[in-house]
Amino acid sequence: MSAGKHPHLAKKLTQLYTSCINPSISNNATLAKHLGISRQAISKWVHGSETSAGNTIPHSQILEVAAVFEMEPYCFGLELSEFGERLQQKLEPSASVTRIDKISLSSLPCTGLNLFGRSTELDAIDRVWDEQITNCLEIIAFGGVGKSSLVNSWLSRMDKLGYAGANRVYAWSFYWQGTGSDVISSGDLFIEQALEWFGDKCPDKGTPWAKANRLADLIRESRTLLILDGLEPLQYPPGPKQGEIENPAVSLLLRELAANNNGLCIITSRLSISEFVSFSDGRTKSLHLERLSNADGVQLLSAMGICGDKSDMQSAVEVYSGHPLCLSLLAGYLSVVHDANVANYRDLNSLVDIQSFDTHASSIVQAYLCWFESSLETSLLNLLGLFGRGITLVDVKALVTSESVSGLTEELVDLSHSEWSYAIKKLEDANLISTSKTGESNVIDCHPLVRDFLNEHLRREKPDAWRQGNKIVFNFLQRSAVANPVSMVQMEPLFRAVIHGVRAGLVEESFQLYFERIKRKQFSIFTEGSHHADQSCIRAFFRSPWTEPVAQLSESASFYLLSSAASNLIYLGQIDAAIEPSILSIQWFRANKRWFEAAATAGPLISMLIAAGRLHDARAEWEKGQESVELADNEVLGAASTSIGAYISFLEGDWTGASRYFENSENTLNRLEPDCEVVCPTISSFYCKYLLDAGEVEKALERALLTLQWRETNAWQVAVDTTSLYATDLLVLGLIYLKLDDLKKASDYLNKQVELFKAANEWLYLPSGLIGRAKLHSANDEYALAEQDLEEALSIAKRTGAKFSEWEAGIALAELAMKSGNSQLGQSYFQQAVEIEGMESYRHYYSQLESLKVQLYSGRENGHSSQA
Repeated sequence: MSAGKHPHLAKKLTQLYTSCINPSISNNATLAKHLGISRQAISKWVHGSETSAGNTIPHSQILEVAAVFEMEPYCFGLELSEFGERLQQKLEPSASVTRIDKISLSSLPCTGLNLFGRSTELDAIDRVWDEQITNCLEIIAFGGVGKSSLVNSWLSRMDKLGYAGANRVYAWSFYWQGTGSDVISSGDLFIEQALEWFGDKCPDKGTPWAKANRLADLIRESRTLLILDGLEPLQYPPGPKQGEIENPAVSLLLRELAANNNGLCIITSRLSISEFVSFSDGRTKSLHLERLSNADGVQLLSAMGICGDKSDMQSAVEVYSGHPLCLSLLAGYLSVVHDANVANYRDLNSLVDIQSFDTHASSIVQAYLCWFESSLETSLLNLLGLFGRGITLVDVKALVTSESVSGLTEELVDLSHSEWSYAIKKLEDANLISTSKTGESNVIDCHPLVRDFLNEHLRREKPDAWRQGNKIVFNFLQRSAVANPVSMVQMEPLFRAVIHGVRAGLVEESFQLYFERIKRKQFSIFTEGSHHADQSCIRAFFRSPWTEPVAQLSESASFYLLSSAASNLIYLGQIDAAIEPSILSIQWFRANKRWFEAAATAGPLISMLIAAGRLHDARAEWEKGQESVELADNEVLGAASTSIGAYISFLEGDWTGASRYFENSENTLNRLEPDCEVVCPTISSFYCKYLLDAGEVEKALERALLTLQWRETNAWQVAVDTTSLYATDLLVLGLIYLKLDDLKKASDYLNKQVELFKAANEWLYLPSGLIGRAKLHSANDEYALAEQDLEEALSIAKRTGAKFSEWEAGIALAELAMKSGNSQLGQSYFQQAVEIEGMESYRHYYSQLESLKVQLYSGRENGHSSQA
């Protein structure tokens, strides 16, 4: 039987209808309605006509018909008995399945269920699920190779089995934004919406860190299948941090699930996930998708209705590198423009020998745009590319009627229902868009590669229409947002509106939207908010992140954004990126004689430089800021600054200088009332740490308890307070009790301070808290728990660039290895620690290092060196 002939078609369709394999399709009429064609068309497939033979489903529709019944296209070409056997095989697994408790797959991109050349990969996913050993599976491939299609097809198989033991199935796609999007807030949006779906009572409450931990616990409650599609917008691109997840909450969630999971998390991405390196012992696995073979590529083209010489088919597959998306777009183009004749693929000669998959796909879309010219289909494509995500038809019509723009909305005004349907069907036939149903709404979308090309093409070829279109979207998103948003779900339209407004040239209007509705006219970002989402939003205001705001901003707005960027980056632990905007902000304060703000802003910068292992720079910034402190004329600010200077001297090994500075700051802090307004926090932990390391343990305890008393009585010394300062005070108090062998109190405080650091979303200083608690575990001979805390501290420190914490964790791991009897491992940790750049400035620790070195290299494994 030749390709495309389907013997006994009427009987095969009857078998499909009566089997109820698709309950919504029970006869020719319902099949025709589903396909958007007439019943007479199906009758012609069966009986033929003057121009077509019977028992033949057209090339252009065989793939869609097969997908409706979840059959492989080739099955229709089988003899009737064999077709019946294949149908029975499809039906048998569903006879005894048990349905799952809860499922949500609507966020996944709409793809066809018919795959070519992926049976090995499907079987591999089956094995991972059945074996119940792997916690997370990453599926890695270039864009358009078919990662989402593979997952959708596997889920279809799982559906026949009642999801094979899964209690809950939840899917999320990060690819509502293309790779070219500036919006990367979907990580926080995902966390919040997933919390709600899994039953969290307050999904919008708490820090991103706390939310991620709660979500991980909820996912683990039963055997859950979690699908995360298209993670790469949240990952660092190729470079020093390639594959790391930029969003802290999503990074934490995946590390938690990789470590412990009752079900399976499947992630698709173009980049391998760096966080999984530590779990490559079988808890995580990778599945890499390769190009289609020539035979599979030819089968794909044939199934999509392309006909012609076999050698031409193979040549086309070779030219397009066996890339499924490109072949799908090519098939659609040939069907629409060249009557499905494969020989005409050579008309796209600009593609030959180009190896970039993105370029392949873009060139085919370019050919489509030339074919459609200035039609309403082109306008609809431009609008989809501009909007940057799937959009309901209702919202498309709202955008169209808001303002007339040639090449974008003008051609779509006053279309009838049938005209809309025809345009959408034409683009679907060309494989340029996909449609799906969400509730009562029809959602239109296209592949991210296509979407990115369309947006860039409109920006380049019709810049005025691109700007006007962004203005339309800016206004639309503002109107669609709630008046007083409090959650990420409610805030997300405003984040997107800001970006579209800047693209439209409405820079000042976009800043006012950001300042008034997102920041609510506050200078500092909320501690409970998402620093990552905020940073992603304000990226649009910068020509060069995070140092050069766009020229259209006023000076005060530019400074405000620089300060916001610096604050976010410090919270996120992005040390290198935070330094320059911090310095630029301080310089602006000084130039405008705002001395208090200059000095107050310098404090977090100096603390960050200390954490980064840049003690010389911290000293320089502290000395440079003394003029601002003096001119601010506020003794509480002066005491805080002096305490920072004392701590720098202490770390440098200058005990005399440190003692003098601490004495001055303590004189102020011990007054009954200050002589000025208290408008900044005071710092007690530095002095307590100094006393502890000086061997004055009882005095350190007395002073640390005094700080607690101030908090209990709401004394002026803590009138301005932060969760991070409270956590640091408890950390030092816990270490003091550990030195006094009071393990019960040490446990109380050292556990609580870790919880507080996490609650404050303090990525920069959390490693210090973990290292402190590891000392408690070590003292209790709980070596596994100690190692766990230290490894986490080391991981976070390396991620953020906190070299001081990286050094502390390395030394603590060396001590732990020695104490557990493994001096060789201890020597390895020690050597790595002493080679960390910049630590030679921290002369306070020289004697401790020398003592540890002697113990490690002399074979002594007793007399554990304690580091507070």
